[in-house]
Amino acid sequence: MAVIAMVCMVSCKKEDPTVTATITAGDVTVDVGQTAEIGASTNSTAAITYASADASVAAVSANGTVTGMKAGSTTITLKVAAVEGKFTAAEKTINVKVNEVVVPPTSAITIDGDFSDWSKLEAGTFKRAFNDPDSPWEGVQEIRCFADPDHVFYYIKYNAEYLAELLDNEAEILPIRLCINTDGEFTSGYTSYFLEGYDFIIEGALAENKAFTTYSGEMHQRIGSWVSLAKPEDGVVTGKGAGSEYEIMPDRALFNEFAAKSSVPMLMGDEFQTGIRFYFINSSGKWDELSNMPNSSIDEEAGNGWGYLMRISTNK
Repeated sequence: MAVIAMVCMVSCKKEDPTVTATITAGDVTVDVGQTAEIGASTNSTAAITYASADASVAAVSANGTVTGMKAGSTTITLKVAAVEGKFTAAEKTINVKVNEVVVPPTSAITIDGDFSDWSKLEAGTFKRAFNDPDSPWEGVQEIRCFADPDHVFYYIKYNAEYLAELLDNEAEILPIRLCINTDGEFTSGYTSYFLEGYDFIIEGALAENKAFTTYSGEMHQRIGSWVSLAKPEDGVVTGKGAGSEYEIMPDRALFNEFAAKSSVPMLMGDEFQTGIRFYFINSSGKWDELSNMPNSSIDEEAGNGWGYLMRISTNK
């Protein structure tokens, strides 16, 4: 009888119900174009299978790798089949969120004294002006202006021989004024030195001690007279030169931050106008007009060589 009882006990154990299968997995968050592992596990001997409810949002591979396809939310269902005499079937659904990747805008121009990036700009994305041979100046040959949502970029090319003559004494300086019109009204602001009025200037020393320096400038607004809004240490503008070339970069957010604090706020939008005034201060401290650009031929309308401001559209 004891033997029979023992046989019964062994037999009964083999016929116990199968083990309940479980699946362990958490929700997944992934960026568009990136992958993430679900990292699921199960106590079953059966393999886990995966199925996405919307593969256009998140695709999933046979081994549980999720790929973000587009921003949105969906679910992925994990399953294990029953293993006869061992494990039950199991199923689990997890949530998947796919985030849009926010890529900060990358400036096409880097202020580093290497000007080769200017040649890579697409035609029509920037404005360019050359010194008119009939203008009364010869020191500056060319200017360019390019704007993206974060910055405005200026390129300046001097006559190299003329520049060397100007800076043959360490006491001689090249001031520069970026002239910017933000309100679209050309009779308001400052109406001298160009054929159209402008509201702001950013003024600083472009070169001294016989060489170009790292540029910083003061920001002023024309409100009856010139009103100071920002100092060089506020960092509204930076620049760097090499040889007879120079590039300058005003920060649009900082420009608008100080413009907004003005008694007459005039923020820089996607459309604005600009030109550049160039000066020379000799060793005796005398200021001479070096150039205004863009400039025009000497004729009845612009007999002094003054020209119209460049129309700038922001490249987004």
